[in-house]
Amino acid sequence: MARMSFRKMLPRPAMVVAVIALMAAVGGSAYAATKIDTEDIANDAITARQVQNDSLKGKDFKQGGLKGSDIKDGSVATKDLSEEAVASLKPRWLLLNEKGEIEEQSGGFTVLDAYTTNDNVYVDAGSSMENHGLLATIAGQNKIDVDGAAGADPSFNGQVSVARCQTDAVECAPANAKTANAFVVSPREQDGTPTTPTTRKRVYVQVTP
Repeated sequence: MARMSFRKMLPRPAMVVAVIALMAAVGGSAYAATKIDTEDIANDAITARQVQNDSLKGKDFKQGGLKGSDIKDGSVATKDLSEEAVASLKPRWLLLNEKGEIEEQSGGFTVLDAYTTNDNVYVDAGSSMENHGLLATIAGQNKIDVDGAAGADPSFNGQVSVARCQTDAVECAPANAKTANAFVVSPREQDGTPTTPTTRKRVYVQVTP
């Protein structure tokens, strides 16, 4: 039987180099995955170009870790956000009818007091109104019978103001409206006098994000 040369049994240098490189790559990746932390990365060292598309989700950021100032204008689209996040960016709104009842709304609002304690309507927004803006406007109508007599009582004018409850400037009267969630809507006649049961105004209110 012919003898096999010992030299021929040895791996070729190219194979040895390839195996070492593979081991280094695998071992290096594992080391990096377990050892590199945020403290090891210099500020601004990683940019959008180094991040694979769709690789980062909301759960990858700790609460409060990403602020609006960290995001460049136009760098985040609504498709990149969760449905909850998109909803939080939209204004909320409601329509109060002549009785101070919510006729339509985007969701989350409840009436606390409507023309009972005084000539105002008090609404709970379901969450804190701090750092949110409020806008109100008279909603015109030409089909509703307000005074109970035959025929519609069209209304297109009047005044309305709105404000958050329990601020440095506003103290709300009803006990259940003395919270950061509440706001007051004050419809008035064109001359600023309080409305009456037969001259109540329909009002749109919008809460900014």
